[in-house]
Amino acid sequence: MKRAKNSNATSHSMQPAGRHTLLCPLSGRIVRSILCGLVVSTFALIAQAWACNDGPLPEGATKLGFTRLAFNICPNVSDISMDGRGDSAKLYNGVWWDKAVPPKSLYTDNADGSLSISFGGALATVPRTMTPGALPLLRGTDGFFVEFEVSLSDNDHDHFPAVWLMPIEHNQRLDDSYQPDERGFERWIEIDVDEGGFAPGPMGTAISWSGTWPNYTRVRSNPDLYNQRIDRSHRHKFAAGFDPKTLTITFWHDDKIQYVAKGESVPEIARKQNFYVIMNAASHKLNLPYTMNVYGVRAFIPN
Repeated sequence: MKRAKNSNATSHSMQPAGRHTLLCPLSGRIVRSILCGLVVSTFALIAQAWACNDGPLPEGATKLGFTRLAFNICPNVSDISMDGRGDSAKLYNGVWWDKAVPPKSLYTDNADGSLSISFGGALATVPRTMTPGALPLLRGTDGFFVEFEVSLSDNDHDHFPAVWLMPIEHNQRLDDSYQPDERGFERWIEIDVDEGGFAPGPMGTAISWSGTWPNYTRVRSNPDLYNQRIDRSHRHKFAAGFDPKTLTITFWHDDKIQYVAKGESVPEIARKQNFYVIMNAASHKLNLPYTMNVYGVRAFIPN
């Protein structure tokens, strides 16, 4: 990377939203208005809580033996540090390499408990100062499994939504410059859990970067660019699991394996690095307005 009408389908059998009208048969205009308002508010809270249901352990995490929950967030606007600074927020507005901070109007809470990121928005789990935030970093030395549940407002192929991971060491301080390399020579891995608009379906990619700015070189993994089309206006789960023992990254879509990245695209330096989450809504060319709805992000690590 470098860079949501809600689904008509849902993985949950319970759908609180839209059912409150059946629970307000009370007579009397004032009583009905007050009590029905309470019912509606209660069910809105239930809908939000249900959207953040832990759910079963992802199969990919189970296969790796990563069964300890590192974090599980169903983000909302109150989780965001809008100036991109501080150390106590779960999410931070913008990324360090962009000078401009996106407008706070790009983030909206939805009735179903999801957070909408409008075109141009970008959120990270670390501040722009590239120090830890409230959520823990994911240690490459241990390995991890990360799962995002998202949808888009529509299915236009020009949309460029991305959910991905970067190491905190890749920063303005050049903490990804390691001896015996010359100071300023950087090495890091980028894990694109999913990027929209490149393939008909999901696309997860591992990219090994190295070099001195701005003359970087990269080695990419080989995702299937001719896979089965998906409707991104529906909810989907995109996930990736990094195994430091085998130096492999397994990419998942809706609990099914896409493929396994290995070799030069998953370098040994990944074991030294510590990863944070990025979610953003960009465009390939046309800059069409849209939103990416984020229902939840979960991460698992070894016990």
